Amino acid sequence: MSFASMPAVRAFASLLVLLVASGVARAESTATTDFHAKVVALYSFEPHKLQRAEMQAKSSQLDQFWTAAKADPSKTLPLLRDELKNPSNSAFFFYDGSKLLLTLSAERSDQVLALRSIAKADLNGIQLGDYLRTVQALGSKGLDTREAAFRILAFPDFKAFIPQHALTLGQDYALIYMLFTMEEARFASDLVTRLAAASNVQAQKSLLLALWYTVTPAGDAAVKAFADNPGKPEEATAYAKSLLERTAKLGSPSLSSAQSLREERRKVMQRPISDEALIEFDQLTAKLIAKR
Repeated sequence: MSFASMPAVRAFASLLVLLVASGVARAESTATTDFHAKVVALYSFEPHKLQRAEMQAKSSQLDQFWTAAKADPSKTLPLLRDELKNPSNSAFFFYDGSKLLLTLSAERSDQVLALRSIAKADLNGIQLGDYLRTVQALGSKGLDTREAAFRILAFPDFKAFIPQHALTLGQDYALIYMLFTMEEARFASDLVTRLAAASNVQAQKSLLLALWYTVTPAGDAAVKAFADNPGKPEEATAYAKSLLERTAKLGSPSLSSAQSLREERRKVMQRPISDEALIEFDQLTAKLIAKR
């Protein structure tokens, strides 16, 4: 080959690379468009508004979608991640798509994305026990659960059933289970801020209980300030006063340090949800109160 022909060869090679890259880009663009269209077609509904027969039909379609996704995770994962970052998708997709992501991947970044997306769910259309267990499990892995936990404050009738223990948790203890997988310092100030802004009595009571469980001077002060505020609902202020009275009655001496008791409480709340764990959590709280 002559030196004169080398530029032509290089030009041809460059053109070939460009053509291949262009073809790959078009294929990826088509896959992204097709996947988005499928998500929109499958998830543009609100589960709680469907009749039983309609829900069964939808469930069958979603099962097929999940089966196809799990058959080729390497192809599905980048597409699924993009869809969970797309704010135009439905509230139910953010929940179901997050559950699918957690099934396909154990990467930390995917767990963070799933937890952030779960918080966008419409709680009217999902199983609340599953919501609680999922958020609590992610909190047990060290993730920040605040957004998903505080989401339930908008649903005063929130009730999560844990069938393994025949246990039903209302908004108050569901909130505690989701928050207390973390160190109190990560969410205590948020509780104070949200209590000041809350107008629903159930939300106020849930926040008051969570503040009481922090066993901190700031938490105690917030509960007392609320109890003494004549502008707050009588039911909620009476509840705040009952918490203050509970503090005065509780106290279980322990040789453990306050820090070790807090760490032990956190480990208890990171275990699978159960009534036994709640009892142990209360026992440790009593010991922590005695340390003050």
